[in-house]
Amino acid sequence: MKNTTTLILRNQKYEVKAGMTLLSALKKLEILPESVICVREGELLTEDNMLKDGETIKLVSVISGG
Repeated sequence: MKNTTTLILRNQKYEVKAGMTLLSALKKLEILPESVICVREGELLTEDNMLKDGETIKLVSVISGG
């Protein structure tokens, strides 16, 4: 068993170790937590959510401007 979670940002897939928090995974991938919204099966996730083996998390870029 691989014991990984897949994160997808702009059609790019990243695999991280399951069991860490979403915030830890984003930091490891050098993705600013403020720059993305994280979704699992249509449910919005918070940074303290634990990543589970085999799941896929979609990261949606947040666009802001003036």
